[in-house]
Amino acid sequence: MTHYTKQQWKDYVQGELDSLTERKMEDHITTCMHCLSSYEETTERFSPSMDFSVEKQVMTAILSEQLSGHKPVKKSAGSAQRKTVTHFFISAAAALMLASTGVFSSFMDETSLQEEEEFKEAPSITSSLLEQTERLFIQMDPSPKEESE
Repeated sequence: MTHYTKQQWKDYVQGELDSLTERKMEDHITTCMHCLSSYEETTERFSPSMDFSVEKQVMTAILSEQLSGHKPVKKSAGSAQRKTVTHFFISAAAALMLASTGVFSSFMDETSLQEEEEFKEAPSITSSLLEQTERLFIQMDPSPKEESE
């Protein structure tokens, strides 16, 4: 098995190879541990390092703010209560406005119609028991009923 040189891996890392050669090298490092370690070494040396200068500036600014004694402004308990009361009144006003326009009456009409249909469809338990009892008595009486005039 032939191994790629460190110069070839450097060219690969820096993107100086054609796509066919890159693909061959990628396939090769999946099976060759020697080339994989060469690739990792080359990547560590020649890949662009991450620049964390912005992170350092931000962290410095945060630390200087903390050291300078600036404290965050705390909200008072009254502010939270005012916010809750305001939301309550807005909700109540919206509910009253909707109720005055009749939005809720259409919902009530639909539900009452559904309830009436449910009661009409299902026979009552008492009536079904009476019917079954009547059928039982008819079956027990062997003589047919004669109507007297």
